[in-house]
Amino acid sequence: MRSMILSFMLPAAFACQPATVERHATTTGPEVEAVTALLAQYCANVRAGDVEIWATLRADDMVHFPPDAPPIVGLDGFRPVAEGLFRENTIALNARADEVIVAGDLAVMRASFEETITPKDEGEPTEIAGNWLIVLRKQADGSWKVWRDMWSMVPPPQAPAM
Repeated sequence: MRSMILSFMLPAAFACQPATVERHATTTGPEVEAVTALLAQYCANVRAGDVEIWATLRADDMVHFPPDAPPIVGLDGFRPVAEGLFRENTIALNARADEVIVAGDLAVMRASFEETITPKDEGEPTEIAGNWLIVLRKQADGSWKVWRDMWSMVPPPQAPAM
């Protein structure tokens, strides 16, 4: 019985080893630069407030995982959410890539962001900061697009106690 269990478990254990990915992954070079440049373009597109321009950087089969909410699946599902957000707010988004790993036609980016959301009805702006994990997929035309992403907010620093 033990040999039967091991015969099923060992191949699975070896298949899960990161060495295979590490041999084919890179953290430097033109593909990493292209992924990093996409983040800068993404922020510029958000600041422009144009859903269609912004959507060009997302894959049609994208999945967005907002905190404490169900996933938003597909660009067609995401577009109405973005339209409402841009219709009601001006958004100043700045982000920086903290880590980028490219392996074949997939890339993983860990980023930090700061964002100011200002309601167009003259309400008070909201400032947030957080962490972002983005999986990008290389398209047939050689471009990179956001395929999966999730983010979390970081609480603002607390004022020192007096």
